[in-house]
Amino acid sequence: MRKTTIDTTTIEYPDEIGFCFNPVVINIFGHAWSYIKVSITDVQTGTVYTERREMFGTSCFFDLSPYGQGTFDLLNFSKVDYSVVSLQDSKVGRLFSVEVDMYKADDSLGNSFQFEVFIIWGAMKVGERYNGTRSLTWFKNFPFSVGMYCATPSNINVSVDDVLQGNVIATTARRVWNLMLNGFSANEKLVFELPGSSETASVWDNTFDFTFHPLLNTSSKVTCVVDDTDSGVYLRWIDRHGFYCYWLFQSGDESRQVSNDGEFIRNNMADYNYVNGYHGGSGRKQRKTESNTLPVCAPLVDSDTYDFLFQIALSPCVDMYAGNNDGVHQWQGVNVSVATFTKTKTSLQDFVATIILPETSVQSL
Repeated sequence: MRKTTIDTTTIEYPDEIGFCFNPVVINIFGHAWSYIKVSITDVQTGTVYTERREMFGTSCFFDLSPYGQGTFDLLNFSKVDYSVVSLQDSKVGRLFSVEVDMYKADDSLGNSFQFEVFIIWGAMKVGERYNGTRSLTWFKNFPFSVGMYCATPSNINVSVDDVLQGNVIATTARRVWNLMLNGFSANEKLVFELPGSSETASVWDNTFDFTFHPLLNTSSKVTCVVDDTDSGVYLRWIDRHGFYCYWLFQSGDESRQVSNDGEFIRNNMADYNYVNGYHGGSGRKQRKTESNTLPVCAPLVDSDTYDFLFQIALSPCVDMYAGNNDGVHQWQGVNVSVATFTKTKTSLQDFVATIILPETSVQSL
């Protein structure tokens, strides 16, 4: 966390980057103010949220993470335009401006402090590195994108089959970008590299803090290994780091369950009439639904790939590819069944999950 001291008041506040499901904490201590008011401004929309809190002795704290979560509630994660060439803003990162106002007993303003924090959808575990070196599998026959955070306008170097290309991808602003692979052709791999800088950081590390420390002079490198497989169950999800992820699974045997949702058949003890239904001696009400589950498997993956695929079980945003309709890629929202995933110590193991398809209302009479 960053820290500043104003007169006798010490303020600990988040680093330049934070995640909406991790604590984004402000600690204020050292002086017995009457109360503290914090104003959180979403820079993109201009929306302002305010919170007032009384001091507990000479200290108090605020957690800004609920405001970031509320902002992303309005985001439609399924809207990704794969026809875009090169770059697209993934919209999973928002800049917030925060003002801390400290008031005296007579309601006059005693001191004020302002800072900015860039909040990203997701959550980090202790010891993880954000936007560091990664290796992905590029399924060339399906829509695909690569997530990358850029702190400032920068140039991303591109290598195709170990040959550095003359053209770079220019980022225009601080964003979490989707790098679309339209126009790229590779037989073995693509490599995207964002060089490090001594002034700004695009790679961040969380070790023992709530917030995330910049790693200067550290490059972000993403290697996309080509896979030409053209059949299977293709899934897309958002991981804990706010990146769109993809994998082509092998499918198992589909399970279909039909359920009754409200049913009765009774003897009306009456002759046939139009009021009591189509059968002269009984009344009926019946509704049926169908729910399908589909086991999917990624056979014999290594430890890093298993960890990558495990994020699908944690993600609330999972989509299954439903084909191309007049050039527009179609996706269907699905869920992943909760289960116990056991990661063994073997060098290779299968990753198996169960996909729950949306319930279908079949018939109602």
